[in-house]
Amino acid sequence: MHVRTEAQSEFKTKSQNKEDKKMATSRKLVLTLLVVILTFLFSACSHVMIPRGPIPVKMDVVGPINANKAISLQNDVPDSKLTIIASQGYHKYYADYRAWTGLIVNQLETELRSRGVQVSPDSQDVFKVRVEQTGLYWGSFSTRCVVNVRVERKDGTWSRSFEGNNASPMSLYRAIDGAVYKAVVAILQDREFMNTMSR
Repeated sequence: MHVRTEAQSEFKTKSQNKEDKKMATSRKLVLTLLVVILTFLFSACSHVMIPRGPIPVKMDVVGPINANKAISLQNDVPDSKLTIIASQGYHKYYADYRAWTGLIVNQLETELRSRGVQVSPDSQDVFKVRVEQTGLYWGSFSTRCVVNVRVERKDGTWSRSFEGNNASPMSLYRAIDGAVYKAVVAILQDREFMNTMSR
C-alpha cells in the first residue's frame, strides 16, 4: 500500500512538471505574440512623412534672376529628429525637419543655378534655410499640407518666412509635394530675396 502511494505521488510530480513546462511554453508563446502584435500596431500607426522629390519650377513661373555675386545656401536645422506634425485617430505623422530642409536647399540651388545665379559653397554670402513648422490637415474632400520655411542672411541683416500651402484630393503625398513646391516658388519670386542676393 505504501509503495503504491509513493509511485502515485512520483507519477503526479512528473505529470505536474510536464504541465508546468507546457504552461511556461504557452506563456512564452503568448508574450512573443503580444510583442509582435504591439510592434506591428505601433509601426502601422506611425508614419514618417517626407517629400518624394522636387517638382521643377518652370521658367514661365519664375524667370531669370539677376544676381551680381555668388551666394551659398545652408541647412539651418542642426539635428535630425522626428517631430509630430499631425495625428488622426490611432495614426501619428512625423517629419524630420533637417531632411525636409535638405531637399528644399537642394532644389533652391538647382533652380537658382538654372536662372543664372552663381551658387557656391565657398561664398561668404550665406543664406540659412530651415523648415520651421509643418502641418497636415484633413478636410471633407482633400488633405492639406502647410509648410513654413525661413530664409535668413547669415549676418542677420535680412530674414523672411515663406509658406507653402497645398491641398490634394488624391493623396497625402501630393499635398506634401505641392506644399514644398509652393514654398520654393514663393522664395524664388520674392523681390526682397532677389535684392538681398545682390547686396
